[in-house]
Amino acid sequence: MDSRDQHLQQDEYLKQLALTAQQHPRRSRERRQALTRLTQELLNSGRLRHPHPSQFTEHYQEIYEIAVQNLMLYICANIDKYNPDKAPVMRWVNFLLERRFFPEAVSEVLGKKQQEIKGLRPGEASSSLSDLVRQSIEEDYNGIFARKHIRGYPQANFKEIFRRRIIERESWEDISNVFEIKVSTLSDFYQRCIKQFSNEIKKQIQD
Repeated sequence: MDSRDQHLQQDEYLKQLALTAQQHPRRSRERRQALTRLTQELLNSGRLRHPHPSQFTEHYQEIYEIAVQNLMLYICANIDKYNPDKAPVMRWVNFLLERRFFPEAVSEVLGKKQQEIKGLRPGEASSSLSDLVRQSIEEDYNGIFARKHIRGYPQANFKEIFRRRIIERESWEDISNVFEIKVSTLSDFYQRCIKQFSNEIKKQIQD
């Protein structure tokens, strides 16, 4: 099977996952499972675009990871906005990445660097979506993020993994060494939590 056929087959699978998620009510287990498979398939597809790879060289990886993180949160919260009659899932996702979430991440990261240069303290400029997400998880006012952990590893909870991965910018390999847990287990757990808590995070941000 050549790459074109593989992409067509994958596009059909992504479409079915999106439609399955749309057919089930919010917070249902079936919807959550479909969204988990959908986002994992997207992240592992190798087909997510890298906008402007020759620019922002010093901060590109940070910008890209923030953009993809916010994109996946958006997809989980807004899968009902996807219309299969207009575009394949991958095209819809890459459009959002290029036109919305990557530019937003550029503004966030470069804006922070400018604040640091000017000596501004965090919070003196308007918060972006990513800032609010991080604040929500760090504050964890009802403790749900710290309570959610990998079975048998209470120290490997979602809040701690999020802190290491997103705030401290640690690699999955480094986190794996700290907790002595396989990278695939950590990554799968992290993605499941992002999907599971997307509505709670959104609610906290809106509040």
